[in-house]
Amino acid sequence: MRIGFRLDASRELGTGHLMRCRALARGLRRRGADIFFFCRDLPGWMIRELDTDGFHYVPLDGGRDEVECLIDRLTSCSGSPFDWLVVDHYGWEERQESAVAPYVRRLMVIDDLANRTHYCHMLLDQNDEYPNRDRYHGLVPHFARLLLGCRNALLREEFAVSRTSMKRRNGRVCTLFVCFGGSDPTNETAKALEAIDDAAFAELNVHVVVGRSHSRIEQIVNRCQSDPRIRIHVQSNQIAKLMAESDLAICAGGTMTWERYCMGLPALVIAVADNQVEVAKSGERAGVDRYLGKSEQVGVELIRSTLREAMNDTGWLRHAECTAMEKVDGMGVDRVVNAMFEAG
Repeated sequence: MRIGFRLDASRELGTGHLMRCRALARGLRRRGADIFFFCRDLPGWMIRELDTDGFHYVPLDGGRDEVECLIDRLTSCSGSPFDWLVVDHYGWEERQESAVAPYVRRLMVIDDLANRTHYCHMLLDQNDEYPNRDRYHGLVPHFARLLLGCRNALLREEFAVSRTSMKRRNGRVCTLFVCFGGSDPTNETAKALEAIDDAAFAELNVHVVVGRSHSRIEQIVNRCQSDPRIRIHVQSNQIAKLMAESDLAICAGGTMTWERYCMGLPALVIAVADNQVEVAKSGERAGVDRYLGKSEQVGVELIRSTLREAMNDTGWLRHAECTAMEKVDGMGVDRVVNAMFEAG
């Protein structure tokens, strides 16, 4: 089976689309699929990551119409026609998808906005299922199969493995996990670091995770290295282990949400993009997270005061861990891969 992925990633766009598609691609490769990534202008380190995974990277010409360019690349790749094209791109909708569809056997869309029409045979929205139940009515063809809910979350295999051996928490916060995605364009990491620079948190151990594309990486690394409480991790491939060691997180509301749920890690959540707001609110309604607001509305003192309250709420911390782990079991990739193979 030959499967292509159409997505983009950068410091401005973030890396969430790439990370979840890589997780799905790995699951498909375990079933023998040959994987191609069709992207515009990926940073060099991202291309090397794809190469390490054994995937084909096919660059799209930024100066040409992207649909025309993609069709040209799809038809020029030697071998049989692509069995699936997976589109994970907020800039794509029915117009682009229907233009590309004749050149592949099936088309799958990954979306979490439900704000435009799609042409596809399958649509995955890994956000919490209840709000999504009727979101795509009239937005996809009648024959499209919908995979909805965080049980289908696309997580790397390390999460399901780590979860089986992790120790359950006791409701005390000894270790804090801080991460705002691969690029963190508004530098929420610095805001969180300032918030924990307080005597009330003197005994905390802190894991700070940043990507190579972080907007202020040198500043963050230098600040962390000057604080003995903090361990800084740049482009870590052991996120599941770090989450298992942590008792509470300060983070964004992006794709890492489902990684945290799998590891039973509650969080103080700041939305750094509009599409994260509903995810964060849903987490608060479920009792897993405390939503602080959109990034421009959240200051250092709000983070600091909410962290103090959360650390003293042992009952919430225990409940949040159990609720999160019930929602996401780490087997979402297998469910989606099975659905794709069943469809042929």
